[in-house]
Amino acid sequence: IIFLTAKDTENDMLTGFNIGGDDYISKPFSIKEVTARVKAVLKRTGSLNAANKKQVIDIGEMHIDLSTKCVSIHDRLIPITKKEFEILNMLAQSPGKIFSREDILAKVWHDEVYVLDRTIDVNITRLRKKIGEYGACIVTRLGYGYCFECE
Repeated sequence: IIFLTAKDTENDMLTGFNIGGDDYISKPFSIKEVTARVKAVLKRTGSLNAANKKQVIDIGEMHIDLSTKCVSIHDRLIPITKKEFEILNMLAQSPGKIFSREDILAKVWHDEVYVLDRTIDVNITRLRKKIGEYGACIVTRLGYGYCFECE
């Protein structure tokens, strides 16, 4: 929150900061000053870096939105569980890299509960079914694990 205001007393400025403002600019101000202060706040809060990072993974007509945690294919929302999304995201972020069941358990379940290796297989099977034609992109490497390969 950046206040742009005609109020220029110290009490007004302190009130602005106390109610959650990140910066306080009182009149008169130049557009260059406002632009510089906005960039400074975005850099300080990390929003500038987040805006520059890719927030959507596009694979053909499948879109994996990392900010909303949604998957859509041909502009149709695909209902998947949190764990399915995390598995798909992990695989799609590193195409061609093989993830063992242990890797997936460590990165998706984080020692939350005791989970069997077969749980990974069940989640992969359900995920493949839900994403239809893109399910073939999740490839099983026998004896090694899973990877994501799509043309």
